Amino acid sequence: MIIFRYLSRELTNAVCGITGLLLLIFLSNQFVRFLSKAASGKYGGAMALKLIAIETPHLLGILLPLGLFLSILFVYGRMYADNEMTVLNACGFSRAKLTAFTLPFTAGVMIITSLLAFWISPQLIAHRDKLLAQTGTAMELETTIPGRFQAADGGQKVFYVESMSVDRQHMHNIFMAELDKKNDDPNIAPWIILTAQGGYQMVDPKTGDRFFVATQGRRYGGTPGHKNFQIASFDEYGVRMESHVGDLAAQEDALPTRDLWHATKNKLFAASEIQWRISSPLSVLLLALLAIPLSRVNPRHGKYSQLFPAILVYIIYANLLMVGRSWIEQGSIPPYIGLWWIHICLFILIGFIWLYQTGWQTILAQYKKS
Repeated sequence: MIIFRYLSRELTNAVCGITGLLLLIFLSNQFVRFLSKAASGKYGGAMALKLIAIETPHLLGILLPLGLFLSILFVYGRMYADNEMTVLNACGFSRAKLTAFTLPFTAGVMIITSLLAFWISPQLIAHRDKLLAQTGTAMELETTIPGRFQAADGGQKVFYVESMSVDRQHMHNIFMAELDKKNDDPNIAPWIILTAQGGYQMVDPKTGDRFFVATQGRRYGGTPGHKNFQIASFDEYGVRMESHVGDLAAQEDALPTRDLWHATKNKLFAASEIQWRISSPLSVLLLALLAIPLSRVNPRHGKYSQLFPAILVYIIYANLLMVGRSWIEQGSIPPYIGLWWIHICLFILIGFIWLYQTGWQTILAQYKKS
């Protein structure tokens, strides 16, 4: 029991540290990409932070198998290099017991990965797609760049803001020109122009609707020089901030797992997505079984002597999974073959390594004697 607690503590610290570092690296890359799009005005800074928060659990589900794989290599490799495993073997702690002590921890990681792959990630991806499909006044204000004229709604609206507060709630010196969709008379200027010294956002406490309120400004409508030309001065002019979601195509990676089993359209994409989700927890088990024998190192060679071949095997395995997924979607291989052959090949490699380290030489010696 003491050994189990010791191994669990070491593995937990290693998994948290390595997975956290990998997550930080990948999130930094995503943050730079989202930040560049926010700077170009495709969406606001607040949405960029929301997208980063959504990507975190999704990336965590992908990086946990690799984090556990590297953790076992580092922790057990250090114990072999420091002769801790030699002492434990002398006390009757065999490779089978080491595996039995590792499997409960591996099962815990598999449960977390399964929750992320089957339930949490699809919901977050669906929410991400809704955020990216948002249009309307709310999105326009989120993406406003001070000091620049910007067009929206296919050129039917042009607006300008001289300056804006850090929280994007208060604006100064506003100009807005909007096409009057209700006007069908070709003799009347179709544009409604609004100017204001300032403006701010507010939420109606009763309805929960968001409003943009322009202050100390004027509203111009009609054709200058004609009787229909109107000028209205106002202290406050409120506009309800429309925010609706455009048409969303049903993406397989955003569908609940239960719906994927009954998908009638894009069956190949649904099959590839199902097998991809199953691969996440399955890879945790396979990589853990692979890391246990590969972590066995000679103290003279150092604790990182097996790191390069282990990383090479993982890169080949991960790339085959991604290539196999695209093959399923393209119809190059049938779904019943799918990604299973990749897991079977890795399982055969694991069996060969285990057999070579534990019983292969003994079998050959007995065969030669006979």
